[in-house]
Amino acid sequence: MFDWNDLRFFLELQRSGRLLTAARRLNTTHATVARHIEAIEKSLGTALFVQHAQGYELTPAGEALLKHAEAMENVALLAQEEITQSSAPLGKIRVGVTEGLGIMFLANRMNGLFERYPGLEVELVAVPRFVSILNREAEISIHLERPAADMLVTRKLTDYRLALYASQAYLDRSPPLRSREDLGRHAWIGYVDDLLFSQELMFLNSFCRNPQVVFHSTSVIAQQQAARSGLGIAVLPCYMASTDPELVPLLPDESIQRSYWISTRRELHKSVRLRVLWDYVVELCEREQGLLLG
Repeated sequence: MFDWNDLRFFLELQRSGRLLTAARRLNTTHATVARHIEAIEKSLGTALFVQHAQGYELTPAGEALLKHAEAMENVALLAQEEITQSSAPLGKIRVGVTEGLGIMFLANRMNGLFERYPGLEVELVAVPRFVSILNREAEISIHLERPAADMLVTRKLTDYRLALYASQAYLDRSPPLRSREDLGRHAWIGYVDDLLFSQELMFLNSFCRNPQVVFHSTSVIAQQQAARSGLGIAVLPCYMASTDPELVPLLPDESIQRSYWISTRRELHKSVRLRVLWDYVVELCEREQGLLLG
């Protein structure tokens, strides 16, 4: 029988794909990770990984072990939670969320959660990319697209609206903007097309056939700041821009609607600490529909 502790190293290398990344996440050295992988491979009598230039990939034997290793990890996590909840309620929960919603909406609306559950600790991973719950980057993830994985519990969190905004300083020095046809004469702010993490962010052409984009950023917050400084027109979520005194809403009939989806791993959905945060975020979005939909 192999050492069960080796499975932690096996799972982390599978998720990260690189020895150094796995070592950093486990707070150890790459040599230690490699030693544990060698130990479990020797015990099982087969190779679990094959190394490529892009990193480590599972062999067929590794694929077969993966589902059992994940099941063992899930049982351990649920056992830990069941025991700790009886003596120290709640604990830490990590939620991965898109940058705009995480920083500009959720972060300043969490007081009610901690008033209700003072034993809770939240890690908010708010980044301009997809945060994977399958790879344990977070326990709850909020996406721009509905995940398709069978092992997830997913529901629509909320619809939200995006509209056109610019600073008054930009409008004062630019051509008149009275209708959709005028948009082609203006400067635009948008995403870096080849670094988009979701096709849901390809929306400039919904407003203007050939937008003259003068400033690109992977960050929607950077786009908001660029619009505030007068660089041009930005398409921004209404929950971010409608309360910004430095931005002016443009062409009120021109807007688009998108959705956020919230998901978690199926086996974690009954977790007390997860349900506390999940339910709070769902209730919050229902309560703030006016802001989210502009």
